[in-house]
Amino acid sequence: MSAELGLYIHLPFCPSRCPYCDFFALPWSSGSARPLLAAMHVHLERLAPLAQGRRLASLYLGGGTPSMWPARDLAGLIQAARQRIGLAQAAEISLEANPGTVSQGKLEALRQAGVNRLSLGAQSLDDGLLARLGRRHDAAQTRRALAAARRAGFENISLDLIYGLPGQSQDMACADLARALALEPDHLSYYELTLGADTPFGRLYAKGRPPLPGEDELADWEERAWELVRKAGLERYEVSNFARPGRRCRHNQATWRGGDYLALGPGAHGHLAGVRWAFVADARGYAEQVRQGGEPLAFREEVDPRGRGLELFMLGLRTTEGVDMQAVDRLLGGGLEKEWGAALAQAVSLGWARRRAGRLIPTPRGLTMADAAAALFA
Repeated sequence: MSAELGLYIHLPFCPSRCPYCDFFALPWSSGSARPLLAAMHVHLERLAPLAQGRRLASLYLGGGTPSMWPARDLAGLIQAARQRIGLAQAAEISLEANPGTVSQGKLEALRQAGVNRLSLGAQSLDDGLLARLGRRHDAAQTRRALAAARRAGFENISLDLIYGLPGQSQDMACADLARALALEPDHLSYYELTLGADTPFGRLYAKGRPPLPGEDELADWEERAWELVRKAGLERYEVSNFARPGRRCRHNQATWRGGDYLALGPGAHGHLAGVRWAFVADARGYAEQVRQGGEPLAFREEVDPRGRGLELFMLGLRTTEGVDMQAVDRLLGGGLEKEWGAALAQAVSLGWARRRAGRLIPTPRGLTMADAAAALFA
């Protein structure tokens, strides 16, 4: 069992559904939000014994757009987690926020409630691209939100940005990135556009066909982008994540290391000592099942040692700290080389990784080829 414990809280409501979004999200409805919040408080009390006395090292409020909720509701969830489970000293408390849904007063209230890491979903600082993405905020709102967060006392602010957008050229993408870096975020999540099959973008566009760029174009973009980010003082620590020293997302890092995290809310996923589960992606169904005393599970599975080892390779090869091979070897009862020795040798021979001090560390090329590298171990 992992020493550290996290809690992920999923708040699914959004101002509107973005055409590229593949997460469980719903248009805001107070008729659904109020009973859901009440159910989550009840459910948290039932889940608390799973912590087995461990305090939370991280608490992550994601969605959806958690910042749509009144600050008192978010503060209430944080306080409930503090009372029911407990927060470790200097626990990381993250909140995802849309720049158009925060005010100076709300940010100050959230900071007072204990939120110490803010993730702003800017997505772009180009108003034309924001409109194409279906976002309800503009670039000026992102700048104002970040400035307001600094005034409220936030010292750890992340920006989310997407590249490879319809009609976006390499020069446009780099200019967009430069505008984001000029805001001096402490952390940057820089994601390539993905096309979920059940999203409007997924039905409208195909990767590599106009107006979307192809793989070779994107590889050129990324080389320029990584250099811009490096010059801005942010270090790459995961395929799509960059941070200033001391500002890496601790919650996500624990997840990538195969750590334990509890889950709360419809659509939320959790992991505890090799058991994975998810709750139903249905706000009303979740609330009703909790109200009736049931457990609103969508699935629950026990992952065998080989499956856990494979997950560690899949996740670790996306990070600059790589895979703890000694941990994998312990899971397999000393059978790492027998199970994956050939894959390890191939990853090294291809120049995708190197072995060092009991770890398998991806090279810069290996980070670019993270999915292919992980596939060697499947």
